Amino acid sequence: MGAFLKRNHLSILSNDEVYNIHVATLEVLERTGVSVREKRALKLLDQAGAIVDHKKSLVKIPAHLVEEAVAKTPKSFIWHARDPKKSIRIGGEPTKFGPGSECVNIIDLETGECRVPIRKDAEQLVRLMDALENIHINYPPASLSDVSEQLSLIHSLAITIKNTSKCTMGSAHGRTSARDSIQMAAALMDNEEELKKKPTIAGYIDPVSPLIHDKEMTEGLIEYASYGQPIFITVMALAGATGPATLAGVLVQQNAEILSGLLIAHLVNPHAPVIYGTVSCPMDMRSGVSSTGSPEVGLLGAASAQIARYYGIPCDVGAQSNAKVPDAQASYEKTVSLMMAVMAGADLIDLFAGSMESYRTTSYEQMVIDNDLAGMALRCAEGIEVNAETMAKDVIDRVGPGGHYLTDKHTLNWFQKEHYSPKISDRRTKADWEKSGGKDIREKARDRAKEILASHEPEPVDPTIWKKVEMIIKDIEKRELGG
Repeated sequence: MGAFLKRNHLSILSNDEVYNIHVATLEVLERTGVSVREKRALKLLDQAGAIVDHKKSLVKIPAHLVEEAVAKTPKSFIWHARDPKKSIRIGGEPTKFGPGSECVNIIDLETGECRVPIRKDAEQLVRLMDALENIHINYPPASLSDVSEQLSLIHSLAITIKNTSKCTMGSAHGRTSARDSIQMAAALMDNEEELKKKPTIAGYIDPVSPLIHDKEMTEGLIEYASYGQPIFITVMALAGATGPATLAGVLVQQNAEILSGLLIAHLVNPHAPVIYGTVSCPMDMRSGVSSTGSPEVGLLGAASAQIARYYGIPCDVGAQSNAKVPDAQASYEKTVSLMMAVMAGADLIDLFAGSMESYRTTSYEQMVIDNDLAGMALRCAEGIEVNAETMAKDVIDRVGPGGHYLTDKHTLNWFQKEHYSPKISDRRTKADWEKSGGKDIREKARDRAKEILASHEPEPVDPTIWKKVEMIIKDIEKRELGG
């Protein structure tokens, strides 16, 4: 595939509108403030010059503090993977993709029935994503119903370490959980000092809309920032419920939530890599559910990518669906928000692959389908390369009227570079398709998933490292289970 074209981004907002949202955000932070429900963060903000009401946990933030923090936040960084060849640069590169997170349901690969996921599903999903070329971030996209609640997060990370060598996520649900994840990542990097030099494990920090940084997530933010690990500050405001009904209002509120979180990370560690994240969407006023498959998700995602680019901060958005099964609705809803975000220059689309029903359900088949969707979106983002060789004047002259280009050297040199070849989309004639079984896209995706799971083996973990990981897990089990 060709080079990523950084020009001609899709623009939802004008430059003046982006600036107006920035100014409005600073006014909200200075006048309305945010609720910060973690004592260390309150102390850091107080010492930095914010106006802190410790009794109410309310913080009003002067504009200069936010602008200084934004200016010093890394514009790009390398997210290191267990396999160095799968490390990725975040910021100014082609969009990277990851799965939907902590789904409570899964579509069974054999029966097609919806059920609760178990440990085996997590292992297989991670191994499947390890083989999918357009999935760059890998972690179990489903909860573990057959593992105790105290241990599910750390076992999820162990499953990830064993079944993929790609970049991964840890837990940020409180100080202890974050430290456990960081300790396991340090085992991969040999020690904590090496981990600080090579950011390896990312944490999701979710502000509570409207305008709250709760205790557990802020504890997680502080831990990840102190070790210099990537921090996704990701907002899911529901327009009309936990955010204003207007999309511009949502952009202002989520910007205030993200930038105030970024400031806390900056006060802990000025070099902490922060990702500007959003999965904000409308609330469906008829059903009360989050409309994650709506066109407004695409608008908010593309606009958020513009705002993040204004600050020079990497951006992550979601591409999601309200569909319950891998069907046409799942693909067309995802494609709208996916294409808008990629064309707007989002650095990451992490809450995406495999998941449906507003992040409640995941599917092996949808994972394979989404891998193709991601490849198509990346090809569109590359655009059309125009130069003397690609305009092909000499080739056209050589072939001439009535000729053909099938065997021309120029075709052989360029068709693989210029033409995206999907893995499961069928481009044959209807007759040929019927002769081969006439399978629809879901059936083909199911076959492809089974084929990968039967044949793909991830890069094995160094036995010395895995022994360290097992010892850490045993210590955590003793702590959590009492012996």
